[in-house]
Amino acid sequence: MINPGDALNIIIEEAKLLSSEEKHILNCLNDVLAEDIYSKDNLPPFDKSAMDGYAIKSEDSVNCSEENIGGFKIKGLIKAGDFCEEVIKAGEAYKIMTGAAVPQGADAVIQIEKVRTEDETLYLSEAVKKDNNIIKLGEEIKIGDLALSKGTVIRPVEVGLLSSLGYEYIKVYRKPTVALIITGDELVDIHSQIQKGKIRNSNEYSLKAMLKNLNCDGLSLGIVPDNKEALKEKMEYALEHADIVLSSGGASVGDYDFVRGILEEIGADIKFTSVAVKPGKPLTFATIKDKLFFALPGNPMAIINDFQEFVRPAIEKMMGKSQIFKEEFPVILADNFRGKAGRQKYLYVHIKKQEGSYYAYKAGSQSSNHLMTMSRANGVVIIPKGCENVQAGECFNGKFIFR
Repeated sequence: MINPGDALNIIIEEAKLLSSEEKHILNCLNDVLAEDIYSKDNLPPFDKSAMDGYAIKSEDSVNCSEENIGGFKIKGLIKAGDFCEEVIKAGEAYKIMTGAAVPQGADAVIQIEKVRTEDETLYLSEAVKKDNNIIKLGEEIKIGDLALSKGTVIRPVEVGLLSSLGYEYIKVYRKPTVALIITGDELVDIHSQIQKGKIRNSNEYSLKAMLKNLNCDGLSLGIVPDNKEALKEKMEYALEHADIVLSSGGASVGDYDFVRGILEEIGADIKFTSVAVKPGKPLTFATIKDKLFFALPGNPMAIINDFQEFVRPAIEKMMGKSQIFKEEFPVILADNFRGKAGRQKYLYVHIKKQEGSYYAYKAGSQSSNHLMTMSRANGVVIIPKGCENVQAGECFNGKFIFR
C-alpha cells in the first residue's frame, strides 16, 4: 500500500502534456494556450476619449477660472467610429463621445457635466490638464508586445482580448479523451427499477459530470458484466481510442475482480495497486505505452475521492494547466469525528468561515457508499494516517471541492 503523496508523484510523472490543435476562440474556453500571442495592432489604435465631453487644446484653458471663464467655438460632433480629418485650432472645441478618436491637435477632454454651452460656444471655468480623459494610442498594448503567454488558461476575458487583436483561431493543448468502463452484475441503468440485489449505475454519471466539469471529453463504454473476456475486450478498445481509461469496480482481489489480471495479460506496467487513503484504498494505476489506466473502486464516495485526488491532477497536467492542486488551508473541527489510524482520511464536511477562521461541520456518515454526505459537503478535511478519533477544536489542513 503506497502513501498518497508517492502515488500522486508517480501519476504526475507519467502524465505527459498532449499535442496542440488549432481551434476557434469560442471553442477554447478553459483550454490552455499552446503558443505565445503577440499583438498585431496598437490598442487603442488611436488616441480616444474616455468620457462624453469636449476635446480642446489644454494650453487654451490655462487661464480659465470662475473669474475668467473661457469661450471656445464648438466646431462639430465626433461620435464613436468617426474620424475627424481637421486639425483643431486655438480656441476651438469638438463635442466628443466616449470611445471616439480625439481630433488632431487636441490633447485633453473635459467632461460634459463640467462645462456650459450656449449656441455654438463652450464656456469653461477651470484649467484642464494635458491628456485629461484621453486613452493614448497603444496605452493598452503596442504592436509586437506579448499579449498572452503560452500556458494561459482561456477564459471569456482572454477570448475578448484575442478578438480585439484579430485572432480568430489559436493553438491550444488538446484535452485528453477519457474512456469509462463501469463493471458489475449488480448495476442497472438510470431508467430501470431497482430489483433485488441491484443498484443504479451512479458511478458512470459521477465520472461523466466530473469530466464535464473539467471541460474534458468522455468516451463511455457503458456497464460491463463481471465477465473476464467481455471486460478485456472493453479495456483493449478503450486503450486504443482514449488517452486515459477509468474503470469502476473490479479493482480489488475478489473472485470477480478481473481488472488487475487483465492489465498483467496485456503487458501494462502496474505502478501500484492500493493507496493509503480512506475512502479510496483499492486504486490501481498502470501505464500502457503512453496511455494511463486508473482502476478505481466501486463505492461512490471512494471513486469520487480518488478522481479528485489522483485523476483530476493528471488530466489537468495533460491539458497544459500549471495550477493542478487545490489550495489547502487550516480548518478547525467543529465536531468530533471517529476513525482508525493507518490511512490518510478525507472527511467530507461543510466548511464555514467564521470570524476569520474556517470551521468544519459534519455533513453525514463517512461511509464510502454515502453520496448523500458528499451532496451536503463543500470541502474536505485531511486527517494524517497516524490519527484515530479527532476532536472538535483540533486543526488540520482542508480544501474546498467541486468549485
